[in-house]
Amino acid sequence: MIVSLFTPTVQFANDLADVIRIFLGNIELKINEDGGEICIRHTETAEETVRFCRMEATGAFSGIQENQSEINADPLLEKRYHKRQIKQALYEVMKAACGRTPPWGSLTGIRPTRLIYEGMGRGLSREQAMAYVQQEFDVHPDKAQLLSEIVQVQTALPQPKSTEVDLYVGIPFCVSRCAYCSFLSGEVGKGKQLPPYVDALEKEIGDTLRLIEEKGLRPRAFYMGGGTPTSLSATLLERVLKAARPFIDQSCEVTVEAGRPDTIDADKLRAIRENGATRISVNPQTMHDATLELIGRRHTTAQTEKAYELARNIGFNHINMDLIAGLPGENLDMFLQTLEWSRKMQPESLTVHTLSIKRSSLLHLWEAKLPDGQMVSDMVEAGRKEAAARGMQPYYLYRQKYMAGNLENVGYALPGHACLYNIDMMEETANVLAVGAGAISKRVNPAIGRIERAPNVSEITHYITRVNEMMERKRELWEMPW
Repeated sequence: MIVSLFTPTVQFANDLADVIRIFLGNIELKINEDGGEICIRHTETAEETVRFCRMEATGAFSGIQENQSEINADPLLEKRYHKRQIKQALYEVMKAACGRTPPWGSLTGIRPTRLIYEGMGRGLSREQAMAYVQQEFDVHPDKAQLLSEIVQVQTALPQPKSTEVDLYVGIPFCVSRCAYCSFLSGEVGKGKQLPPYVDALEKEIGDTLRLIEEKGLRPRAFYMGGGTPTSLSATLLERVLKAARPFIDQSCEVTVEAGRPDTIDADKLRAIRENGATRISVNPQTMHDATLELIGRRHTTAQTEKAYELARNIGFNHINMDLIAGLPGENLDMFLQTLEWSRKMQPESLTVHTLSIKRSSLLHLWEAKLPDGQMVSDMVEAGRKEAAARGMQPYYLYRQKYMAGNLENVGYALPGHACLYNIDMMEETANVLAVGAGAISKRVNPAIGRIERAPNVSEITHYITRVNEMMERKRELWEMPW
């Protein structure tokens, strides 16, 4: 297949590759810088699938509901819409060639809700913005409706203020590595790194709280994630939470990822509860023990049930559960069994993930293949119906590359149980001060559409020895003039 598109094509090569992945799955990109040509080859067969030639073109951006003179006057805006038009043109070619319409149409971005907000920012109603996304990007009506419902829930919640900040505490340790995981985390092993890591973390938390006070910031949401925070002992876990207690006590929401059921015991849950947590996650991913063993989870369905019972007895009234659609070896009936089984734990929120095979995951190393897209689509739809039957509403959504069926991850929650921190992260609307190895602080200025970031080093030993530098990065971020 040879495709002629607007020049310059090469600068949008990765974006074009993303469109082709919608239809062809795993591909690799080859660029001829001299000739300005792009060649796409299928990863498994090494056969050339698409080659782009250059073509000069000028003119208005068709279908863009913006003032043309405003677009032409802003180079960044012009580039943005130029890229959008080229991607849309390629999408139409691929759609005709492959004879099918993907559920998310031509969309390849992580946060499709932004298009609804973009339309509303131009004066459209939520319903009109939904219709625009459906028509302009060929999004299936069910997916456009899902975006609209999510925005409806989000806009009814307290919106982040420029003077507010979320605090993220990262615990980059796990008792074993899940096969689908791409996060940079270390296995606990004999636990020698845990005490020095907590020492460094306590220092960074204390310095961060002083920065918050100096800058006159107010706490919004607290989130401890990982890795697996409960891979720490109860004593170390309590030390971290006590260090953050001044922030926790002023936050409107406090989440700790308990995550792996095999790391949970009563002492840890009491430490979490007594230090102010209002929400925890206990994530089985599936009810099938054979699948759990295959993907390296090293816990059982019985351990999940016990963890939920313990958490309820200790007083937790908001527990989130994560499930994954499309795990290796599972079919639709198995996923339906997991959904039915999950009812007995009655989680207040439920996140339905679609399997994604990241390049840094074990599944990628094992050369695993994504499951059938239609089957996974049926799983995701079953998750949506199950959540609705439990009275839950969708409240956040994000998409990833290399996802089964080009689908999505959706968080559902009972009314009053949507996680503000999850929304803040997915929509990138709130300031975040992040501590721990691999954590990324973020400063947001929505008035000018600018986000600046300050990442911590990911390697655990480097973090421990360079914790003062991590704090200096955050200080520089907050002293940066806009």
